[in-house]
Amino acid sequence: MPAPIQPTIREVASHAGVSIGTVSNVLNDRGNVSHARCVRVKAAMAELGYVPNRAAQSLRRSESHVIGLCTPVTSSAYFAALLETFETAASQQGYEIMQVLSHGDPAVELRRVQALVGRNVDGLILIPTYDARATLDLLAERGTPAVVVDQALRDARFDFVAIDDRKAMREAIRHVIKLGHRRLLYLVRDARLAIVQRRIEGFRQAAAAGPRTVSATVIQRDPDDAEFFRQVAGALDAAHPPTVIIASNSAIALSLVRILQDLRVRWPDDVAVLAFDEPVWAHVVTPPLAVVRHPTQQMARDAWKSLLMRLHEPAARPQRILLEAHLVPGPSLAPPRMNTRLRG
Repeated sequence: MPAPIQPTIREVASHAGVSIGTVSNVLNDRGNVSHARCVRVKAAMAELGYVPNRAAQSLRRSESHVIGLCTPVTSSAYFAALLETFETAASQQGYEIMQVLSHGDPAVELRRVQALVGRNVDGLILIPTYDARATLDLLAERGTPAVVVDQALRDARFDFVAIDDRKAMREAIRHVIKLGHRRLLYLVRDARLAIVQRRIEGFRQAAAAGPRTVSATVIQRDPDDAEFFRQVAGALDAAHPPTVIIASNSAIALSLVRILQDLRVRWPDDVAVLAFDEPVWAHVVTPPLAVVRHPTQQMARDAWKSLLMRLHEPAARPQRILLEAHLVPGPSLAPPRMNTRLRG
């Protein structure tokens, strides 16, 4: 007969009506759980027949109470919001966050993660570069509990929490085309990133499904600000300029707004604008920006829960969590205007 399926820490938490973090605190004898909740958790474990992983617990006798976080950048509103939510969750559960930056470079990512693992972090949250294979192999070899954020992995060794970027982009572009736009420009930071590749796929899929007159152009932002200015200015000065520009993240959106202001190009009169990442300043500019809103806090909370479960149940089946982002219309995204200043 097959061995009975053991209940998980998530099921214990649900049965007791508490968070996974509370169950984790009870299992590790941390003193920040009320007596009533402690009783409920222990009762739930008894009722479900939950048996803690003793091997994992013995390893945690020397736990650091530090979680490593490796992220490409912190300059975008998206990454900053993720970090803030991770910090809050860690503080509530008695952990500290040790953050490092990969700057989008796989070699740097590997060195930074090696340093975190060398400091005996209890677990790791990885927002990966465009090629994280060496880093993932290191984590698997060392047995470091880890969860990948912002990338839907094919690697079956790890939990991940990501956004369905293709779907979000397809929905946004369908809306843009429905407004009457036919010349679309998508500005990206690094086309090698998996998240950007998924959005480009959605961008082109939606454009191809629209009227035959729709053109969809992708431009990778030059890291030099002056050259990026020339990239945008050149696109707007073309014989058939874009009627809408989509910015891939809040940092690109901010640079784009500054360039349009310098060029005295008005949005949406001269060109419509849509921004991913929902910049915190999007409602301050005039007119306010239309955005694609990400479930950033939910993503971070789900990733944190997955990591806590991985800490206590290393052999549990990896979780795949895919969330949705949605367009939030705004004044910057209007039907194209017949403005002879820009229209070819």
